[in-house]
Amino acid sequence: MFTRRMIGGSVRSQILILLLVFIITPTTIISVFTINKFSEMIHRNGMDMMETALKHSKENVASFMSGAADAALMIMTNSAIIDPLLKTDGRGSVQMRITAANLLEKQLYELKIHGVRAKEIAIVNLNGDKTYSGSNTFLPASVAEPDWQDAVNRLDGKPYWGSYTHNGKYIFVARKVKQFVKAEESFRNLGYVLIAFAERDFSSINSAVNLANGSEILVSDRNGLMISGTDEAAVGQSLASGTLAGARRGGQLDLAGIYEPGEANRLTVFDDLPGSDWSLIVSSPFQEMQQTQTRIKRIIMLSTGLCVVGAFLLAALLAHRMTLPLKRLSKEVKQRIASGDFAFWPLPAPARQDEIAGLGQGFYRLVADLNETKNRIHQVELMKREAEFDAMKSKIKPHFLYNALESVRMLAVVNKDPGTAEMIKALGHLFRYIISDRKGRTTLADELAYLISYIKLQKLRYEERLDVRIDVPEPLQDVGILKLVLQPLVENAIEHGINRRRGARRISITAREDGEDVLIRVWDEGAGIEPERLAEIKRNLDDPGSDKEHIGLINVHRRLRLHFGESYGLAIDSEPDGYTCVTARIPRGRQQTETQREE
Repeated sequence: MFTRRMIGGSVRSQILILLLVFIITPTTIISVFTINKFSEMIHRNGMDMMETALKHSKENVASFMSGAADAALMIMTNSAIIDPLLKTDGRGSVQMRITAANLLEKQLYELKIHGVRAKEIAIVNLNGDKTYSGSNTFLPASVAEPDWQDAVNRLDGKPYWGSYTHNGKYIFVARKVKQFVKAEESFRNLGYVLIAFAERDFSSINSAVNLANGSEILVSDRNGLMISGTDEAAVGQSLASGTLAGARRGGQLDLAGIYEPGEANRLTVFDDLPGSDWSLIVSSPFQEMQQTQTRIKRIIMLSTGLCVVGAFLLAALLAHRMTLPLKRLSKEVKQRIASGDFAFWPLPAPARQDEIAGLGQGFYRLVADLNETKNRIHQVELMKREAEFDAMKSKIKPHFLYNALESVRMLAVVNKDPGTAEMIKALGHLFRYIISDRKGRTTLADELAYLISYIKLQKLRYEERLDVRIDVPEPLQDVGILKLVLQPLVENAIEHGINRRRGARRISITAREDGEDVLIRVWDEGAGIEPERLAEIKRNLDDPGSDKEHIGLINVHRRLRLHFGESYGLAIDSEPDGYTCVTARIPRGRQQTETQREE
């Protein structure tokens, strides 16, 4: 109510309100749009940086793991090391075992030379006895997964990655060593080759990866246990059960089990590490992103506020300058019109020549010419009415023509010419149906009666070469339809179908219900329509100026759509040298018959 009162007030208040609306509304929309776009851009940039970090980290870790797995393979295929320690037909001599241990020391040294900072190489037999080189940190009981040996056996020589804790955190790769027993024609498990790495050395692989502020890289085993990472506090923590599986199905990876509740709200991306069942996770806190978004929001909101205040002051000044001359003009015009003084022109030129002043001058001149213009319009109206009256007198009433046809028909009856009389009767029925005042609406029964009269006239020309069959159920004959819908369809069937195919003669008119609609089908066995031409006709149904040959079909289609709605009209189907079927869809509505209207 308050807004309506303000809009209905003075011109000054209306101008002020409109200016404010058209300034504040787009400014606010632009501000909200800009804030959202900046937020999306910051989020997208953060995700892109983490995706890049994940890619580089995955390449580094995969390369390291591949090299370590290859080193374990070299050891397990070195018979000088494996045979004295694991052969089932008796362990080697003391000297051979010492030699094998020295070779392990050499392998460990060579790994370090090549940049693989291994802490220990261990050879473990089936009894749990261990021959090692290095720090002697590995204990089978310390492995995070108790069934690690079963997992190594299932991999059948492929690398297995695990972790353990013994005076520090370690990562290890293990491979199964087996021997072919000829007597048994099968392989027998001998033991395992392991290479262990300190967790900090393993996580330092990603030291060269470019991370955003606060971002972390973590490595998780299949159970969600963090076994390595750039965040020391997170190593050893575990995700909630099923978290990784849910994230792999398309959910968000929740790090609530790793970080404190206030820090767990992080952006995360993750991927599986090839050659293992581990996952690589890159995460970044929201805090810095939210701070950036807050700064941008403050800047945009401050700018918007300054623009709104400036717009208000400018709108108030502009409204005052615009409406002051208009108020003076309104006051003067009211006084002059009330006194009947229309001699406004010419008037002294205003002191300030602007659009408002020009408007006042033009209005004064317009009012001054009002009397003369009004007199001329009155004279033109009188002349127009006289012309219309003369035109009405010169017209011949259509009923006179109908009565004349009826007289000719009676003359044919008197002269015993029933054929001519019947044709004139049919022609008279057509004429009367066309000139009847029904505002374009009729019933399907009346339309069929008109069509029968039209077919009688066509049989004068075609005789037995035209066979028209009508099959419309009685309950559908009181359906309301526009006048002159079926006749153009039958005319097209005769002219473009029957006439163009030798031996064709049958035309079928049927009707049936289709839900709340009625489908009226006009089918002929004529020449049909080529596919390209049929497609062109369908495109041109809504363009009456584009197809002069089928203008009747186009006009019927447009009339049905204009009267009943866009879902109604004509549908055309045809097969060359086969048939053409035109279907008219109309609503299942009732229309009074001519007898009912007369009653």
